[in-house]
This record gives sequence, C-alpha cells and structure tokens, in this order.
Amino acid sequence: MRIFAYLFVYFSFLNTANAEFDLNSNMSNAYSYCIDLNFSKAEYFLEMEKNINPENGFIYLNENYIDFLKIIITEDQSYFEQQKTFKNERLKKIRRNDKDSPFYLFSQAEIYIQWAFVRIKFKEYFLAAYELQKAYNLLKKNDELFPDFILNKKNIGVLRILLGSIPDEYNWILSVIGLEGSINRGFDDLNSVLNYIENFEKYNIYEDEVIFYLSFLEMNMRNIKQSRLSLLNKIEDCCLSSDLLVFCAARLSNNMGDNQRTLKILEQVKPSDNKIKFYYLDYLYAMSKLYQLNFEEAENSFLRFTSNFKGDNYIKSAYHKLSIISFLTDSIDKRDFYQNKTLELGQSFIEEDKYSENQVKNRNIDNKDLIMARFLFDGGYYQRSLNIIESINQSVLKDYNLAEYYYRIARLYQKLNYSKNDILDAFYQLLDLENSYNLYYFPMSNLQIALEYEKEENDEAALMYFQKTLKYEAFDYETGIKKSAKAGLNRIRNN
Repeated sequence: MRIFAYLFVYFSFLNTANAEFDLNSNMSNAYSYCIDLNFSKAEYFLEMEKNINPENGFIYLNENYIDFLKIIITEDQSYFEQQKTFKNERLKKIRRNDKDSPFYLFSQAEIYIQWAFVRIKFKEYFLAAYELQKAYNLLKKNDELFPDFILNKKNIGVLRILLGSIPDEYNWILSVIGLEGSINRGFDDLNSVLNYIENFEKYNIYEDEVIFYLSFLEMNMRNIKQSRLSLLNKIEDCCLSSDLLVFCAARLSNNMGDNQRTLKILEQVKPSDNKIKFYYLDYLYAMSKLYQLNFEEAENSFLRFTSNFKGDNYIKSAYHKLSIISFLTDSIDKRDFYQNKTLELGQSFIEEDKYSENQVKNRNIDNKDLIMARFLFDGGYYQRSLNIIESINQSVLKDYNLAEYYYRIARLYQKLNYSKNDILDAFYQLLDLENSYNLYYFPMSNLQIALEYEKEENDEAALMYFQKTLKYEAFDYETGIKKSAKAGLNRIRNN
C-alpha cells in the first residue's frame, strides 16, 4: 500500500509539473498556422502537443484562437452557438496551470477579449462588456505582477483604442470596465509592442497579429496617412502570404485611394484547400473592379461573395452594388431583382449596409454619370472622375443629384490640390441647397470645411463647422462622420 501511495504522489507531482505554459515548437507552429487561417495544420500541432504534454496552457489558448478567427471571418452563428460552450472549459484548464507564469492571467484575458469581440458581432453587448471588464482586471493585475511582460500592452492597447472610440450612447461600458479609453495612447502601446517583438526573436511569432491589430484599427479609428502608408509598406515587405494581412493591405491601399495597388495585392491571393475561405476578399476584389468600371468582373465577384458567404455583413451592400451595375448596363429586370435582395437579405448593422438599404428604400433617382464619377473617385481615379463631372449639364439635375454634384466637385478639388477658395466655394454651393432628403453630403461638407480651416490654423472657423456637423441627425454614415467631428473638436480644444 505504501508503494502505491508513493506512486500516487509521484505521478501527481508529474502532472502538476507539466501544467505549464511551454511555448515550444508545437505551440509556435500551431499559433502561426492559426494566424495564417490554416486551422487544419494548427490542429495537427495541437494534437501532437496533447499527446506529449496535454496540460500545456497554450493548447487551450490556441484552440480559442481557432474559434475566434473562424467566427469573425465566417460570421457563422450556428458555429458560434456550438463553440461558445468551450470558453469556460478552457478557462478552467488554464486556471489549473502555472500561476507564476506571465501567461497565466494573460491567456485568460485573451480568451475573454476574443469572446467579447465575437459577442459584439452578434449584438450580445452586455455579455461583451462583462467579458471586457474581466479581461481588463486580469491584464491590470498581470501588469502589476510582471511589469516587463510586453504582450500585456498588446491587449491593453486594443482595449484603449476600442473604448476611446465608442459612441456616446455606449459610454456606460467605460464605467463598467474601469479603463479610460484613449485612441492615441492605445496606438502608442501597440507600436511599442511591435518595436519590441521585431527585436526579440522569442516574440517574433506575434508580429503578424500585432500588425493586423494596428492596421485594422488604424483604418477604422484614425486618419493618419503616414501611419497607414508605413503599415502598408511593412505588410507588402513581409506578410502577403497571410490572408488576414492581405485583407489589411487591401483595405489600407483602398482607403488611400490607390486602387491599382489594391488589385495587385488581392491578385496575389492563392486559393488553398487547407485554409478557411476568406470570402470577404471576393467582396473587396469586386469593389476594386467596380472602381475601374469593369462591371462584368465586378458582378462575377459580387455573386461569388453572395453565393458563398454565410454571414450577414456586406450582403446588402453587395446586392445593392449588383443593382447599380444592372442599372448602368440597362438590365432593368435584374436591377429590380437585386434591389429586392438588398431589402430581404443581410443585416443593417454596419454603415455600408445601412446606406445600401436606405438607398433602395428611398428609391432616389440615380444619374449614371454621377454614379460612375463616384466609383472612380472611390478608386482614386480623380482626374477621370472630374472629367465626367464636368461633362454633366447641372441644369437638368434634380435637387438630390445636384447636392451630390457639388459635393463630388468639392471633394475632387481637395484630392487634386485645387485652391482653398475653389474647394470652399463648391462646398458652400452645396450648403446653399435645401436638404430635403437628409443627405450625408451636408454634414460631410461641414466636416470637410472644418478640416480645411483647421489646416490653416483658423481654429475659430474650424470649431464652428465641427459643431455644425454635429447638429445633423439621422443620416447615412452618421457614426463615422460625427466621430471625426468630435475628434476635430478635441484636437483644437487640447491645443
């Protein structure tokens, strides 16, 4: 009996000793394949590690990465419902691990953050706020215990940026979580993490993830051209084998008005049976072809996206674009069909889908030349766009189209570096019109006028137009436009 007792204590000690966070080659490979969206290969290395060291805490963290990325990319709600039961199970296993490791609290926080983001995708806001609070408290404690643990700053930086950009109606989240949102401080955190991991081989594997966060948040939360260009160059130099970073690079180049560069990036994507299908890249490719006015290729790519993607976001936008292509190519029956699909399918959660649904509901009279000028503008083909605009006889335009006409001229003048007076005159001509349709061109024009005055340090005029922007209500792209106006007010008041 004594021998059995000794054996029991011995094997119990072995099990405890093996409960650690061992970032060995299996775990490094599993993580890298997760970020590369090659989940079958990631699972292969996870199974290898389970056979050797089943208590390794990185197993459960990497399993959560797979669920997180699958759900974010596919928006598959049934998979979300199926997998969310594993969250607490993974947390329990991690809590039995090495409490003296900086990864002990960090891994728990990472899992909470990932599920919070997923819950936001499916509008489970209260649970998301709870999980973000749990994550922050864990990260705060971990930072006290391990002040030199650089990965802590990755998650705290992401939290600061997201909380610093939430709309006023969700300010209650800040008080719940207890973390002060600060977009610039969050970017400083992430950039310091990137600089560190680029110089320390031990953490090199996290480079793609940090670049992804920086890129995604830069194009959604800030408008600093040099930062976007720097990130785009970095991705093109190192990371175009990753579909996640192809997505970031394509979005960055498109936001900078360089559609040719966007197409070049997207055309490097190589289909793989081993990787999860990232169908949103088809949507981006369709948009890029639309910006070239290549309607046939755009239509084919939109149809590929709508046929394969099982989520809700960008579905309304895709069908709306298909209805516009049908209008431009005189396929009226197809236009009606796609407009009905715009109303029937998808969700009005993101700005692009809200806009698409509103356009179909309002049945505004379209002008083919204005539509083509708009697409060329969005692709960065500014002179071609202006040539079309200048060929339009403005006297035949209805009020709705006339507002877009002046708005498009003003924006093209900005892009083509016309004089400030020419730019402002075009915006003022728009603002002299009656806003009968509650169009976003009016608040957006006030915002752009404010930015023009801010450039020349005329703070009084800039403040006035930022404040005018905020007075408009219930228009398309309201969240983004008002966020930019508030950011402008804060910049001037803090000078």
